[in-house]
Amino acid sequence: MAEKENKSTIYQMNKYQYNLSIIIPAYNAARFIERTITEASQIVPTPEIIVVDDGSQDGTYHVCKGLQNKLSTLYVYTQKNAGVSAARNLGIKYAHGKWLFFCDSDDWVDVDGITRVLKIANEQKENTLMLAAMNFVKPDGVYLHIVPEKHNIKPHEYLASNNFQGSSCNHLFPNKLIKGNHIQFPIGVVNTEDSNFNIKAICCCDNICSVNIPIYNYNHLNEEACHKTNFSMNWRIGPLLSSLDIIRFIEIKGIDISIVFQQIDRLVEYYYRSHIYGKHTTDELRDISQLLRSIGQKCPNITISPKYKIMTHLPVVGICLLRIYNRIKFGK
Repeated sequence: MAEKENKSTIYQMNKYQYNLSIIIPAYNAARFIERTITEASQIVPTPEIIVVDDGSQDGTYHVCKGLQNKLSTLYVYTQKNAGVSAARNLGIKYAHGKWLFFCDSDDWVDVDGITRVLKIANEQKENTLMLAAMNFVKPDGVYLHIVPEKHNIKPHEYLASNNFQGSSCNHLFPNKLIKGNHIQFPIGVVNTEDSNFNIKAICCCDNICSVNIPIYNYNHLNEEACHKTNFSMNWRIGPLLSSLDIIRFIEIKGIDISIVFQQIDRLVEYYYRSHIYGKHTTDELRDISQLLRSIGQKCPNITISPKYKIMTHLPVVGICLLRIYNRIKFGK
């Protein structure tokens, strides 16, 4: 059960009292969280800032609680450690802004950029999802990650293109779209959570408005912000579990599954390229083979690949061959 800190009157407020809700999941982020919150509070009009402390052990909760004395639109919730997806989902539940924006606890919003993009967003038709650029902040400088400048992209067109963005942090999601379609981040999926959420949201929207203005600063300066290789079984099968979660969502919503064929293929290829390392038991390989078959039954486009055929028939051999293939093609 989440613990809510003060501001109980929020439940009695109109759900669109705020133009923007910024949702910040936080785990052991005491060193960074103040900057993240302070930058977010500079946006005009002031957004609703929701921090979900995911069972931190380093005082993150107390840092946020102290900032509440200065920021009247800061709301702090706590939960037992359940992962970033659960924390974000709790933030969605309590969000009352017209637009939802996700920010990691060691990154920060681009105040000028998001102000400009919000103005454009509020001029769009209902059920439009916003896509924007982001900055990669590295020790040797700031690099702009661009997106197309196009204000009328249809969901099927976007999902079948190479312009798809895997991060949820350079999007603005309509609150009504997300809650009305019961879209959540997948619980139990260790990675590809953002892609999963984005794909489901795109499938339910009418239009994507893409503007090449940065709204997010992705922090590459801290070791904590760097991705480390993870060979746990849950990490390995993350893209496969994510694929099945998307398929289940599509079936429940009655959406033509072919709209996600290319994205499912991308997730499976991501597994083949990056998630086949470390030791595997015979049982684990059998489970992976079965996951691939389950995906292939719904998305037959992935069954054409020789990688699929070898992994579903001779997974022990398949793992070895994929590692050799990746070493030759990608040098890894």
